[in-house]
Amino acid sequence: MQHYFGTIAGDNAIIDGKQVHHMINVRRTNIGEHIEVSDGSEAYLCVVESLDPLVVRVESKIEQKRELDIDLTVAFALLKGDHNDLIVLKGTELGVGKFIPFLSSRTIIAPKDETDNRLLRLRKKAEEGAMQCRRETIPEVTEYARLEDVLKIKADHKLFAYEGMAGTSDDLYHYASKIEKRQSVLVVIGPEGGFSYEEARLALDFDFELVSLGRRILRAETAALYAASILSAASEND
Repeated sequence: MQHYFGTIAGDNAIIDGKQVHHMINVRRTNIGEHIEVSDGSEAYLCVVESLDPLVVRVESKIEQKRELDIDLTVAFALLKGDHNDLIVLKGTELGVGKFIPFLSSRTIIAPKDETDNRLLRLRKKAEEGAMQCRRETIPEVTEYARLEDVLKIKADHKLFAYEGMAGTSDDLYHYASKIEKRQSVLVVIGPEGGFSYEEARLALDFDFELVSLGRRILRAETAALYAASILSAASEND
């Protein structure tokens, strides 16, 4: 079933304008077809009653919960190529609620502007991922930050993935069992060259937990998705 984002006005659903073209001309939705529409907090089962003009009627609210029981934020150092797209697209499917792309001492690329085409593309990937996996909300992709600013963010659990911890007992898999429902979690993932020792010390100064992502050294994009997978699975394990 197709999934879209919009607003609910009484018995009607108003699809966001940029999605109408995709709905009618790409997906070729038919009159009488059922679709899902999310207003950013809840999803509704709707039926298409007319295409020109577009009329979508709400039939019922969908009770199935699709968001995580935790507020999960993934901060990741900007990477080369399309690896950033992969983190946001697949992280959205895994339930991440917010992405913070940041710059650290070993970040290879440096955006010239606070909002550039790369950032706009990441936000589009978040929307695409949310539609594909029928999320109730579209994850936020913030403007670029510096690591120092990321470390100042408040959260119930602040986790810093540090390759210097690889193979130790302080691994994310075991730490995840400490996280309770409705708590906020911030996990910070480094760039291709990893974090420096000084950056790890700074994270400790801001009360972060240094955690391992297992026995092996992972690529940066793999590390981000591994962390999101572990925390997502722990959140949904009743």
